[in-house]
Amino acid sequence: MKKIIIAGFAGIGKTYLAKKYKNVIDLESSKFVYDYSNVPETEYERMKGKKDRIPNKDFPDNYIQALLESKKKYDIILIWLKLEMLPLYEKYHINYSVCYPSEKTFENYAQLYKERGNSDEWIEKVCRGYTEYVVALKSDKHPKIILDENENLESYLLKNGFTLVEKNGNIVNGG
Repeated sequence: MKKIIIAGFAGIGKTYLAKKYKNVIDLESSKFVYDYSNVPETEYERMKGKKDRIPNKDFPDNYIQALLESKKKYDIILIWLKLEMLPLYEKYHINYSVCYPSEKTFENYAQLYKERGNSDEWIEKVCRGYTEYVVALKSDKHPKIILDENENLESYLLKNGFTLVEKNGNIVNGG
């Protein structure tokens, strides 16, 4: 089976894939960056951007450790695309691809963020930062996955020959 680590921009379908397929994990960063020991998982999206979150003293080591452990168990690992994290991935020799929506496609993402429950403050921050990310990632040496209109991460993976295993065990072969 083909394996890949993808550092993905917000809203490309990381969480959706991890919920649908058992050979995919979304290492959503919030529970590593912040102490979410008293926060139900259903509230993670709403917590994004909140100022009163408690920092996790074990970050970033806890995140890198979870990533390294995930390589043993999963075919597709979806990680945090944050420019400040990229040198840390390099330090640990983590080979990854970056994935983000094309500029035309990104126009629809603010509505997507709102529908999934992100705060207005977080949405504004992510939308403001999109151009900075695109400019920085264009010069990044890692392979790029740029999602076009009507394309998401799931359709990209299937189109490019990755095998996805549904939670019920059904195998979806791409190619």
